[in-house]
Amino acid sequence: MEVVRVEDLGKTYPGGTKALEGVSFSIQKGEIFCLLGRNGAGKTTLLRILATQLKPTVGRAFVLGHDVLQDPKAIRPHIAVVPQEARPQMLLSPYDHILYFCLIRGRSRAEARERTRKVMDDLGLWEHRDKLASDLSGGLRQRLIIAMALVADPEVLFLDEPTIGLDPLGRRSVWHMLRELTRKGATILLTTHYLDEAEMLADDLLIVDKGRTAFLGTVEAAKGDTGVGMRVIVEPPAGNGTAPPEVLEPRSAEEVLAIVERGLREKRKVTFKPASLEEAFIKIVGGSIEVEAT
Repeated sequence: MEVVRVEDLGKTYPGGTKALEGVSFSIQKGEIFCLLGRNGAGKTTLLRILATQLKPTVGRAFVLGHDVLQDPKAIRPHIAVVPQEARPQMLLSPYDHILYFCLIRGRSRAEARERTRKVMDDLGLWEHRDKLASDLSGGLRQRLIIAMALVADPEVLFLDEPTIGLDPLGRRSVWHMLRELTRKGATILLTTHYLDEAEMLADDLLIVDKGRTAFLGTVEAAKGDTGVGMRVIVEPPAGNGTAPPEVLEPRSAEEVLAIVERGLREKRKVTFKPASLEEAFIKIVGGSIEVEAT
């Protein structure tokens, strides 16, 4: 089932800056769809248009079958948005955060208490319910922010850099939670600067560069289309430490086997380096994701 559809979408800001130009893609129900690109590439603009927070200049976009420009009120009850670097109120408990959001959404106090317990159980927050947000780890704070977005049980969740600033354990905690949400039927669109995050999570990904589509497809397709493959590093023979290692790119199982047999025969260390999304990204856009677009 198609949940999001984008057709030749473009956005030009006052002053003439083109943030998006001719972007098209679709997202299926239950997918995690990642947006990648350098700073200024148009990722947040695209997310805000789909979340009905910003109007496109040209093109069309649909969420759950509704046009974001013509019918935003039909979309908003079914989506939730977590903006970049969202922060909880540090002197409130996680329980109070979620309870108040339930009440704001129009639930009765009894319904709000029931929904709060369920959301906190689902996201592993119940045991932390009475702590202050200031006393939570970065990963738990991010879970709390996402929990607040989930009180309305959204069908589509838009996340802008959901793990920025988290330590590795906190990031993996959020990854696990997002996968659990999709297993329960949610659809997630997220922007990220972490290429390992996209490699781990993305069912499909869109790489945008200067507002245009640079790549659309799976992680494996990104690697394949750019010719990025597994590399094998063969160290020099023992006693010849001045010689550089050989870097080989085998194209078949037979070539891999031949390299391994040679390493055993010559007593040379052989290391396999799998292809990475980072290498594919650099080939696609011509630079690292950390480099700001001008």
